[in-house]
Amino acid sequence: AERFVLDDGWFRKRDDDTSSLSDWEVDPRKYPDGLGPLIDHVQACGMRFGIWFEPEMINPDSNIHRMHPDWALGPDDQILGRQQKALNMALPDVRDFIFDRMAAILETHDIDYIKWDHNRVLPMPDAAQTRGSYAVIDRLRTAFPHVEIESCASGGGRIDFGILSRTQRVWLSDSNDALERLKIQQNAALFLPAAVTGSHVGPRRCHTSGRILDIEFRAWVAAQRHMGFEMDPRELDAREQEVLRAVTAWWKANRDWMFNADILRLDTADPAVIAEQQLAVDGSRFVVFAGKAATSAQIAPRPLRLTRLDPSARYSISLRNRTSAPALSRGDHILKSGPVTLSGAALMQSGFSLPWNFPETMWVVEGEKL
Repeated sequence: AERFVLDDGWFRKRDDDTSSLSDWEVDPRKYPDGLGPLIDHVQACGMRFGIWFEPEMINPDSNIHRMHPDWALGPDDQILGRQQKALNMALPDVRDFIFDRMAAILETHDIDYIKWDHNRVLPMPDAAQTRGSYAVIDRLRTAFPHVEIESCASGGGRIDFGILSRTQRVWLSDSNDALERLKIQQNAALFLPAAVTGSHVGPRRCHTSGRILDIEFRAWVAAQRHMGFEMDPRELDAREQEVLRAVTAWWKANRDWMFNADILRLDTADPAVIAEQQLAVDGSRFVVFAGKAATSAQIAPRPLRLTRLDPSARYSISLRNRTSAPALSRGDHILKSGPVTLSGAALMQSGFSLPWNFPETMWVVEGEKL
C-alpha cells in the first residue's frame, strides 16, 4: 500500500451517520493528540495520508446547523437522505465556511489526498449548487495544489466532465463485489480511462452483496483500474496474502503504460465472459482481462478475438495466472504450458481459446509485439 485514507468518523462527535456533518473539527475523544501521531505512524510505514470529507452536506444534529439553519438547501420539513441535508452552495458564506474548515485541516497536517463524498440526492435541481461546489474545489486546488481529490457520491453518482476537470480520481460504486465491479467497469470504460477509475480489493465477504469471492478474482478485477485495498488485512490467510502481493506487484510494474492505454471492450461468443483488451499507446504490448461472470452454457471455451493489432506483426502471448488453471483429464491447454507466438492477423481473425475455468474467475493474458 502506498497511501492510507482515513474515512468517515474522525471529526467531532461523529459516532454514527446521524450527526456532526459540517463541523469538520478533529474529535479530541478519538484523537486526544490530534491527527499528527496517526499521520506520523502512517508515514513511518512508508505511506502517504489522505482523509475523507463530505463538504456539501450537513446534519440537523450539528453545531453548524444549530447556528445557521438557513444554510441548508431546501425546505425545513424536507425528507432527509442518510440523516442529512445539503448545504446551499450558492451562498458565499457557506462556500467560505467550507473552505476555511477544510483549509484548517490541510494547513496543519501533511495530507495529500481528499476523498470528497456526496451521499444524498439534492432536494431540487439547482445549477447554482453545482457552480458553488466547483468554486470551492477550484479554490482548494489553487491553495493546495499538491492535494489530490477523489470524487465519490454514494459511489458513482457524480462522474462528468465538470468534476473530472477538477479531480484526479472517481469512485464508480460503493459495492466492492468483484463480480458486480467486473460489469460496472466494463460499461464505465466507454467513458473513463483506468488512470482515474478507482477499484479496490474488498473483503472476503462483500458488505453489499454478502457474496464470498476468491482473493485472486477480487485482486485481478481491482488491477484492471486504479488499484486499492478496502478491507481489514488481518482477515487474510497466508495464500491470500501471497496472491495479493503478487497481483499488486504486477499492477505496480504495469500501471504506467496501462494508465495511458486504450481500453477496448471485446466481443465474446460466450455471454458468461466479460473481456477487455488494454492496448499500449505505441501498440507494443497489451493485456487481456477475461472474467467469467457465470457458468457457461457452452461445452468448451470459444475463441476470443482481439482488436487493433498490427496484422503483419508477430506477438508473444502468455497466460499470466496459468498456475491457477484447474487440472482437466483432456490434456493441457497450450497457454497453460507457456508463451505462444501468433500473428496479429491470427489474433484478430481467429483469436485464441482460453483454458476452461470455473465461474467468478479471471484470466489475464499478456501480449508483447516481437
